[in-house]
Amino acid sequence: MKFISKKSLLASAIGLTLTSGMVLAQAAGYLTLKEVEVEWEGKADKKTLEVEIKTNQDIPTDGKSGAFGYAVLTDGGNNVLVLVTHLPIDDSSHEAMPSGFHAHVLDLKEPTGACSGANFEVDLENSGKNTAFDADYKWKTEDNKISVEKVPVSDLGDAGVESVVSFTLKPILDANKKPTNLCVTVVDKV
Repeated sequence: MKFISKKSLLASAIGLTLTSGMVLAQAAGYLTLKEVEVEWEGKADKKTLEVEIKTNQDIPTDGKSGAFGYAVLTDGGNNVLVLVTHLPIDDSSHEAMPSGFHAHVLDLKEPTGACSGANFEVDLENSGKNTAFDADYKWKTEDNKISVEKVPVSDLGDAGVESVVSFTLKPILDANKKPTNLCVTVVDKV
């Protein structure tokens, strides 16, 4: 088991800077990370990851708090595990209602001009090719805690956890209300 607290910050191996978008002083309490626990179980191709995130305030599950989530950053921004809500965009067959929360494994990239000021942009093309993009991982929210378990480490490219973040998501939509860009701004990081 690996325990991460605010007092023992992980050094991020990601080449993209996170600090420019951190807005902790203005962050809603549910985006302020209080404690993170990361645990690996099993061996070889049976190895799984479990993550529990505690925040400073209850996590809204009414679907009315906008687009936000929590991410486990791995492999320099590739194979990133996210627990996210971004209603009314429907890109998962496993969304929980009314919250809209669901899991993805995504690839991130440096922001394009459409996402100016964001820390990352979701690489929509490569993320969609990932077989774990629409994975049905066992996750739950309870008060100020969100957790996910039994995530196959192979879905994450067998990479280690570099950091855990909370984020807001700004979708850029086309005329048909489909996302062309998804801009990610980090709020807090452990």
